[in-house]
Parts: sequence; structure tokens; C-alpha cells
Amino acid sequence: MNNRKVGINWTNVKELNCHGTVGIEDVDVVEISLADVDFLKFGEDIVNFALTIKENYDINYTVHAPYQNSYIERTRVNLSKIDERNIKLMEETIKLSSEIGAETIVVHAGDAISRGAEENAVENLKKVCGIACYYGIDIALENIFTDENGTKRVGETPQELLDICDRVSKDNLGVNIDVGHVFISSTMYNLKIEDYFNTLRDYIIHMHIHNNHGIEKTPWDEHLPIFTGLIDYRELQHLIIGRNIILEIRSGSTDGISASLEFMKGKKRLAPLASVA
Repeated sequence: MNNRKVGINWTNVKELNCHGTVGIEDVDVVEISLADVDFLKFGEDIVNFALTIKENYDINYTVHAPYQNSYIERTRVNLSKIDERNIKLMEETIKLSSEIGAETIVVHAGDAISRGAEENAVENLKKVCGIACYYGIDIALENIFTDENGTKRVGETPQELLDICDRVSKDNLGVNIDVGHVFISSTMYNLKIEDYFNTLRDYIIHMHIHNNHGIEKTPWDEHLPIFTGLIDYRELQHLIIGRNIILEIRSGSTDGISASLEFMKGKKRLAPLASVA
């Protein structure tokens, strides 16, 4: 793990967010989520701010693209639908990512609520990867899950993700393993967490690390620090691979976030399982 870049989502970084608690000098990489902001309106501001930070600190960026149910409705991207607007939004995402020097963009494949959803995702990903290749950027396809309302998504199981990657067949397409999502989906499909890593090992280039209580507690996708929740990272530590290891934490204590970062950087051992709540 120590030879890989360890980072965190941008909302936790002091220099990027007034509510952040992690100093940018404590991470190798920051993931900027364009799902959180209206990047069509504020794109120039985002670029200028990110470049100013980059000039002052030795920092790398990755980008999370907007997705089918992200916060800003007008920038949502649903790659399971054939709609030129999805491609145009992804092209703008790729251009912005290139401007700030990001080498990896995380994407979701979209909802699986219509016929041909996976086929549409494959065709759209071919186009997206083609555009990204021109800019020297890799696309990391994230595993997602059927949500609390029963909305199924494209790319939930390891075999599904493998099939998509094989069908897209682009050198700049890899997989982002979101461990929190894996935990939810593995429960639903009666799989082992290890199945994702074993099946997708050759494609994993990026990881999202966080914890949750699975389907036992709503919302399922809690994005907690790794010391909190039902995922035992002691058992998964040897599986953590990829160029970038991103702590994608959206709730929890300052101490919990700091301890998670220390663990991922190899400076802290995980607490005994009995203390995991």
C-alpha cells in the first residue's frame, strides 16, 4: 500500500473546503467530485482554484464524474441511456479533468431500469474512452448497487463489470473498486468481497475506501470512516490495490477520518474487531 498514492475526497481537505479537517500535505492525491457542484457554471472557477492549490502543494488530482442520481440535476450523466447530452457532459468533464492534470476519471455505468441498459453503457463507454484517450486520461468504471428503493444499476456484480470491460475493449478503461458498494452488493448477491478482487484483479486501477452497516441500516451507503461499520479492513488489507487509494468519507468524526488516513498510509493498525460498531 505504501507505494501507491493515498488520498481523500475533496470535501475533507481544509485547503479546498472550509469544513475540511485533513491538511492537503497529508495526502498524495485529492479526488474532486464534479457530481457535487455545477461544473458547467463554475468550471472556470474550479480549474483556477485547483491549479492555484497545485502550484503551492505537491498534489495530484483524480475526478469523479457526475452520475445518474448526482446532486445537480442538469449535469447528471446516465451512461445506460443513448443520449448525446450524456456524451457532451462527459466530454466537458474530461476537458476540465485534463486542465487540472487529472489522469483518472471515475464513472458510473448508470441505471438498469430499461431494456438494453448494459448494451447502451458499453456503447457510451467506448465513446467516452475514445475522448479520454485523446487527453491521455484513464476511465475507472465503479461498481454500484441496487439502492434502498430497488433501483438496479449497471455494473453491480464482478462478472457484470468484467463483461463490460471486455466488451468495451479499450486500453484506458479500468475498474474502480468501491469497497463500501462491494459490501452491499455482495450481501444482495450472496457473494464474497474477495470475488470482486479475484475476478477484476487485472482491471483494478483505482479504489474507494469507506465503511457502512450494509443493508442493516438506512441509508446503506453511509461512507463512514473505516473504523466504523461492519467491513473488517483487517481482512481486506492484502487486497487493496490500484494506483490511487481514495478515502471517500462523507460522515463521521474528525478523529475517525484521521485514523482512517493513518491506517491507509500504513501508520496505524486497525482496532480489534470487538470495537467496530
